[in-house]
Amino acid sequence: MNNLQSTKLKILLIEDEALIREGLRSLLEKENFVKEIHEASNAKEFAEKIKKGMDLVLMDFRLPDTNGIDLLTALKKEAIYPRVIVLTGLEGTELLMNLLQCGVHGIVYKLDGYSEILKTIKGVLEKGSYFSPKILNIIQTNAHRWDHVPPVVLSLPERDLLKAIASGLTTKEIASVLKMSDSTTETYRIRLIKKMGVQNTAGLIAYAYRNGIL
Repeated sequence: MNNLQSTKLKILLIEDEALIREGLRSLLEKENFVKEIHEASNAKEFAEKIKKGMDLVLMDFRLPDTNGIDLLTALKKEAIYPRVIVLTGLEGTELLMNLLQCGVHGIVYKLDGYSEILKTIKGVLEKGSYFSPKILNIIQTNAHRWDHVPPVVLSLPERDLLKAIASGLTTKEIASVLKMSDSTTETYRIRLIKKMGVQNTAGLIAYAYRNGIL
């Protein structure tokens, strides 16, 4: 894939918002390196389309029934591992570090527009991976904690607890909703705070929104 002019790619575009997906497709179809564009809006469609042997995956991080981390894990089980560029509207440092640890080849902020997407695609094709100066700065700034970055994917019980906390319920109300004792609920809340590496409940909620957990 080093010669961009002679490369014709089968691209899988994973995005649940139809308007964004259709707009990006119409722009990509004009590029001379595109052979085919396939679309997916959820985990089921992704599983079906990836079997067609894609060269490049453009992936939104947040989908209704899954997320980029889970899709990347599934991709690694495929016989052929395509290049992957994640498109995200989230700017949580922990999210970016988790994606980098999963082996993505590029990350683009949606607000940076199509020109940055195109630049990243070309960089990935020519060099194997490409990260903008903004992403490189995050990598350099956080290199010292590479092995200690909290996860951005939680278990279902942890996610349910976090949603209950974010909704403003008291410990007693959360315990009732989740069908556990008050003391167990508080213990789980403290564990979640430690797991996320924050100082308090407010920090926990902020972390969750910043990294697309909620």
